[in-house]
Order: sequence, then structure tokens, then C-alpha cells
Amino acid sequence: MDLSFAGACLLSSTLALAPASGPSRDSGPAPGAEFVTSSALPTEPLDSPAALVLAEPSPMVSRLAFAAGGITAPREPRAAKPRKGKARRGDAPQSDEGLGPARARILLRSLTVPGWGQATLGRKGSARVFLLAEAGVWGAFTAFHIQQTLRTEAYLRTARLSAGIDLRDRDDEFRRIVGAFASSEEYNLLVVTRDAANIYLKDPAKPDFDGYHAYIAKHSLSGDMAWAWTDEAAFDRYGGQRKFAHRAGLRANTALGLAIANRLVSALHAARTAGRQPVGTPQGWRFQVEPGLSEPGVYRAALTTSF
Repeated sequence: MDLSFAGACLLSSTLALAPASGPSRDSGPAPGAEFVTSSALPTEPLDSPAALVLAEPSPMVSRLAFAAGGITAPREPRAAKPRKGKARRGDAPQSDEGLGPARARILLRSLTVPGWGQATLGRKGSARVFLLAEAGVWGAFTAFHIQQTLRTEAYLRTARLSAGIDLRDRDDEFRRIVGAFASSEEYNLLVVTRDAANIYLKDPAKPDFDGYHAYIAKHSLSGDMAWAWTDEAAFDRYGGQRKFAHRAGLRANTALGLAIANRLVSALHAARTAGRQPVGTPQGWRFQVEPGLSEPGVYRAALTTSF
């Protein structure tokens, strides 16, 4: 539409400005010729686009066309701006950092046997480290447990030979009492009698002697629960053997804690490694069952792996 209007204005201005005959430019316009003067144009500010156009008129286009703004160049299409905001879910990159089925299997394998998940992923060095740590932990647990058993048997034997009492079926509190008092009579005098007096003789005005004697008879240690150490060296040896046995038991429990920690660390390492690209050829445990060729009904089972 703009080009048609510009063309019409161009034709009309050309006809209006063209001379009727061939006189020179100085002779003036031909009779009857009409053209648009600058006084007929609308007044515009000097800094406006129309004033700039009128300041430099073109001999091919009338000033009225410039003033009307009918001649315009075709505008180039604007580039589409990127939309602001969050990306759609479909555009987000896919990630395998979640706990998928494959990663969960690797984690469970390392929780069962430390290093198994690493071996499945082909991490032979890591698998060896965790397996050696597991073997060392269980070796230490076995050693401390054996040490605890031997020292327990030692102090039980000492009590039987030097105190005359069998502590094999007694609880740990009774074994502690035997190692704290020289004899059962001393225990009855210092512990049972004191407790009876605190309960039944606390009111000097109204003492309960019947209850006092009944309490002592009920809680006193006698019969197969009585003991008496023959010498002070055996008494001290019994206490030292109990202390060493208790210490070995604590160390064995510490080894169990280390075994649990080794499994957790191995599982976390395997789960983290499973999210990356595995190094080398994946290795794993293989369980094979084959029928026997020589004897019918006989099967052979084998659990193998490679490191």
C-alpha cells in the first residue's frame, strides 16, 4: 500500500514540475503549471525527521510525499527474543545420579561383601583395598574374641582353685563381687548387714529387729554361693585376668564397628563410582551350577570372580 501511494505521488509531482515547453530553467514555470511551495508545507521542528527531509528535497520526489511520510522502506523482521523464565522439564538434561536399579544392586553388593560392587564395576584396586580391610577387621575380631575367651577361662579357673567357687553359670555382676571382697562373709557383713540396718533400724525409737534379721537371712550369700580367697596373690591375679578379658571384649566390639564402617564406606564408594563411566571391563561374581556327567543327579556349584 505504501509503495502504490509513493508511486502515485512521484507521478503527480513529476507532471506538476515538468515544463510545458522547452524553455530554459531561468524562464520560469510554464503557464498553468502548479507546484507545491515550501509555504504550503506544514511547519516542523528543525530536529524532527520531517524537517531533515524537507531540508534536502529530491528532484524526483515531491516534498508533499516526504511530508506525508508515504515513502517508507520495508522493515526487516525482528529477531525473536529468547523467552525468559525456567526451562521446561522436557528440555532439562537427563542425569543418572539417582538411585536406579543398577546402582542399587551395586550398593547392596558392597554392603554384603565390601569390594564386591567395585569388582563388578571393574575397579580392581578399590576392590582389593576393601577386601583386604574386611579380612583384616575380621582377623582382628577373631583374635580379640579368642583372647577374651582364654582370659575368661583363666579367671574362672583361678576362682575355682583359689576361692572355692564355680563361676561358670554366674552373671557378670556376681563375678565382680567375688573379685571385690575377700570372702562371702565379708560381703555379708559389709553390704547385707548395712542395707538391713538402713532399712529396719533407721528409727532408734522403734527398731524392727525381726525384719532386720529376716533381711540378713534372705540376702546373705552362703552354700554354693560362698567363697573365700586363700591368698592375696590369687585375689589380685583374678582381678587382673578379669580386666584383660573385659578389655579384649571391648576390642572385639570395636572390630565389629569397623566392619560395619567398612561396609558403609564401600557402599558409598561403589554408588558414587556407579554414576561415572566404569574403568576397564566390568567384573563380578559368577555363580555356576552344572550337572555331573559321570553320575546322574549330581550337580556341581561354583562361585568365581576375577581380580
